[in-house]
Amino acid sequence: MSDSKKINIRQATLNDANTILKEERAIAEIPGYFCSSPSELSLDSIINAISVLKDKSGVFLVAECNEVLVGHAFLEIPHVKSLQHVAELNMAVHLGWQNQGIGTMLLHRIIDWAQESKFIRKIQLNVRATNLPAISLYKKMGFEEEGRLKNRVRVNDSYVDDIIMGLSLVA
Repeated sequence: MSDSKKINIRQATLNDANTILKEERAIAEIPGYFCSSPSELSLDSIINAISVLKDKSGVFLVAECNEVLVGHAFLEIPHVKSLQHVAELNMAVHLGWQNQGIGTMLLHRIIDWAQESKFIRKIQLNVRATNLPAISLYKKMGFEEEGRLKNRVRVNDSYVDDIIMGLSLVA
């Protein structure tokens, strides 16, 4: 990435919520990438996620280039004590910004945050089997397929598997 396209990764703020919603709705238009349809994504849920994840229940990061949001990722720690060692990852590189290293940068920061937490032992995520760029990125970062939920996501008139992937943080 050139110097003119310097990417800054920072904590999300409530001021980012509208842009995140707009970008998530654009991505949700692509069949098989998100489970949610654009109309199912709400500003309230994004505001809630940013607010809740400011404390120790996780982290919500955004990637920006020249003050334009180009991606986001959040790691959420379950409230159930017996599951708190496994954090759930959700991320999106905004349309037009894929294949420029942004997903890799976001994942590095998410993994660093999880390792610094001292109590997260594993990061887990679900990804549609049709989202080959995301699967490739996750594998490059060390995630392994742990399971497959057959025909879990309906995409138009067909069904797509949901792949469960995990990254162990234990040496």
